[in-house]
Amino acid sequence: MLEFNLFLIDYWYFSVPLFFFLFLFAYSEMNKGGKKIEPNELTRLVNKENAILIDLRKKEDYENGHIMTALNYPHQEFDNQMHELNKFKERPIILVCDMGRNSANIGEKLKKAEFKETFRLNGGMMTWTQENLPVIQK
Repeated sequence: MLEFNLFLIDYWYFSVPLFFFLFLFAYSEMNKGGKKIEPNELTRLVNKENAILIDLRKKEDYENGHIMTALNYPHQEFDNQMHELNKFKERPIILVCDMGRNSANIGEKLKKAEFKETFRLNGGMMTWTQENLPVIQK
């Protein structure tokens, strides 16, 4: 480990850009697809700013329990159904998936399609249910 530290110090002109690049890469990946929000922020956005809630899980998972007012657009079929969301371009969009992983890719698609704002529920439905927040079953 000492040798590695000495290498970083001796070749600082390589080390500094490398760490700067890694920082920028990590930052861009964290914000990919929109800002991550917690459940309390989701509730505020839906209630105060009339945000649209999009559930990206499979239809079966959605029917077993989803957040009130959430629309179901399964991740696998999203490209075929995205045009239906064009009427909501000026409203905030909140993306919810199982654990918060799939929402980043869909958020990027929405950004490219010029949607005003996109948010992602941090931890997805797993976080929502762990906090014992209400779900609706069909």
